[in-house]
Amino acid sequence: MKTYKELQEKMQTISEGQYTVGGAARSAHSDFGVHRIENANEVGNLNAFLKAFTQREFLEPKGAMAQIRHKMNLAGLEFDWDNTSVLNTEDTMDFPLRRWGGSFGTTPTHDLKKGFFKSDNIAEYNGGVGLALKVDVMRDDDGLYEIDARVVPNREGEESDSNEE
Repeated sequence: MKTYKELQEKMQTISEGQYTVGGAARSAHSDFGVHRIENANEVGNLNAFLKAFTQREFLEPKGAMAQIRHKMNLAGLEFDWDNTSVLNTEDTMDFPLRRWGGSFGTTPTHDLKKGFFKSDNIAEYNGGVGLALKVDVMRDDDGLYEIDARVVPNREGEESDSNEE
């Protein structure tokens, strides 16, 4: 039977040797959290995932968008997409992202005469700049779709301090 000290030393040598335990390619010591998208490295991680996911061709792009939405939800992000949404193969589409569903209500510094405070929960932590999912959908000659999706700054579609009707 090994002692706690021996196990601790073994774990230290594993982490120093860049080996992975259980096949996992991440560590509790280095995983900053992909939900912290105000950090450029985490936006890069999201874009790396999106690139890996969209490197194949799709028969039904709406299903692919639903899968992307699901995976973004796991990272604490969401965008407006449902079964009635339409994908445009002519133009680039931007879907504004919200972290944890955004925020709505009042704040101590907000003037209620302007309406309720509404935010995407990203811009106030990212220097006033929100994020959007930029999606390009192209149809090949063989009938399959190629999707290019990436997270980009959303300077135009910021949702902070808007009136709610």
